[in-house]
Amino acid sequence: MQAIRSIYKVENQRLVIELPASFQHTEVEVIILPVSAEDEAEVLPTPNQDEKAESLERLMSVGVWDEVDEKAVIESQNFINQWKVVEF
Repeated sequence: MQAIRSIYKVENQRLVIELPASFQHTEVEVIILPVSAEDEAEVLPTPNQDEKAESLERLMSVGVWDEVDEKAVIESQNFINQWKVVEF
């Protein structure tokens, strides 16, 4: 199950929640609770278009593994799987 927990400030009696693509065509449950005083520090401002674009650009700049990287990981996993557990 995928869950999202975010705290937003309600403006003009409205709240817009943008969801990841994986939520497309699914039913979701929405529960709205007022924030307690200790949670106040967690309030997230609603990002504007520039902030969204900048976040997307940062996300897309993350390196992607190539075949050499994948091969090194698989070889490491195979090596570790050959280890024998010694009983005490």
